[in-house]
Amino acid sequence: MTNAAVSNGASKASVLPALIVLGLDDGGKAHASWFGEAQVGMAEKAAGMMGMAALPVAEAADLKGLADKLPQGRVFESGRAFVPFVKRTLYDAIATHLPPGYQFPSRAADDRPPPKPKKASGGAAPESGPMRPEPHRPTGWDKIEVGSLVLATEGLYEGWFEAKVTKISPEGLFTLRWRDWLDTPAFTRKLTQIALLHPDHRD
Repeated sequence: MTNAAVSNGASKASVLPALIVLGLDDGGKAHASWFGEAQVGMAEKAAGMMGMAALPVAEAADLKGLADKLPQGRVFESGRAFVPFVKRTLYDAIATHLPPGYQFPSRAADDRPPPKPKKASGGAAPESGPMRPEPHRPTGWDKIEVGSLVLATEGLYEGWFEAKVTKISPEGLFTLRWRDWLDTPAFTRKLTQIALLHPDHRD
């Protein structure tokens, strides 16, 4: 993913959090990440495009401590940002710093997911066509195949997110694409760098 991202400068050890971007997706899942001083302008613009809030870390003393618990975000050339999932309790603690009655900005039209197809009465097929098939969720390492939905991470503090297997090399390398960030490039992982979803997990 880093090749498609606008450079974020040095590592977390040398870059201090200056801005927190946070919001809920259409499924009600919490997202939040921090950005360094060099990315503040781009991150604020991305937050508005994605319907998220932007909180300057300097506005409250305890925001710095909360920011340290978040993964670092990234701003892409498309103008959007990588704002990973976080625990709802952490999100709620940060959200208390939003102004009373704060209204999240409207998401840009091209950043909204397509509407779900309506179910037709009488058991007929949906008006907009057949439903997209459920992705294959392997129940064992030997059952991972092209098209499988697995979990991958970019680093120790980045969290694990859904990715689809697009290729398996004879050497045992898995080519993956993030399920929720389609504008980021494919990447490779070894089997030992992949995790499985619980078989009963559904979004």
